[in-house]
Amino acid sequence: MSTFNPSLEQGPIVQAKYTSNNIITLAWNMPESLKAEAIYLSASPEFDENNSTPLDVQIEPVGASFTRTPFPGRSYYHVKFNDGSVTTVTDRMIHTDGVVNFRDMGGYLTEDGRTTRWGMLLRSADLHELSEQDLKTADALGIDWICDLRSDFEVASRPSPAIGKAINTNIPFMAEASPQEMQKIGLDLNAGYKAMILNTDKCSLILHELLKEDRDTSLFHCAAGKDRTGVVCALILLTLGVPREVVIEDYELTNLALDGLMQRFLSSSKEEDYKQYMDQMPELKNGIPEMMKAAFIRASLEAIDDNYGTFENYLHEGLGITEEERTQLKNKFLV
Repeated sequence: MSTFNPSLEQGPIVQAKYTSNNIITLAWNMPESLKAEAIYLSASPEFDENNSTPLDVQIEPVGASFTRTPFPGRSYYHVKFNDGSVTTVTDRMIHTDGVVNFRDMGGYLTEDGRTTRWGMLLRSADLHELSEQDLKTADALGIDWICDLRSDFEVASRPSPAIGKAINTNIPFMAEASPQEMQKIGLDLNAGYKAMILNTDKCSLILHELLKEDRDTSLFHCAAGKDRTGVVCALILLTLGVPREVVIEDYELTNLALDGLMQRFLSSSKEEDYKQYMDQMPELKNGIPEMMKAAFIRASLEAIDDNYGTFENYLHEGLGITEEERTQLKNKFLV
């Protein structure tokens, strides 16, 4: 997850892990003679000590854990070592006031030793509540294409604002997503996830859209940015060669946005609708976290195996993606 900074000697590789309660852990493995001296927070990928905030954190020989303090937009952590080298880590989470579950799929190591590019594949919940400052933040990301996976019903209820020059394409990933239909899907999320990954027409369309020349920086979203977005982003990462377990870890990062998702759900639901929803879905009595299990995205992966044998067969036979097209996607989104 490190960002290359050519103006400084590069320190050792630093990995970032996210846990509940907004905690980030930076971890490294290096010789005993090399020690991390300080960690700085800034809004720039280029380390400038005068324009960075030193964090008051306990630095251990193998890493440090601390509460994230996000800037509007993107945040970067600069780890300075005792030999003068610096490693910069991009915070995967993108902070806005009006959009939850907004994050970057960059920095993932693939099976062929390459890495997904930062700033090219983004995901989020819906964009309806972007503030004026949020719109500036989103515009600065240079988004070329927004893939809205919501139904016509949802788009009409919570329309998205224009973001810069981005092309906004609505690709409804489920035939219907009214509140009533969403309740039915929620009763069996395993079946829902299997159905989504086997929606080969839509999956094929999305991958072919990414092949277009004007699709450099793309943002994928649905309502909460977890189910439909989770399946589509898993598809993209797997196509690029990211290992399955890493793809599942990316899916589970939605758990970090659960508080915001719950607040949005409560604020947008009438009391009687909320009671009826919970009565019909007893597994949610303890809240949305019950929905955020790796088993759901694993169900999609199992559906691929059960129906096609391998992911490669699924790509070629199910989605009509040739090996040449897969190579084009890799060359475009990997470094």
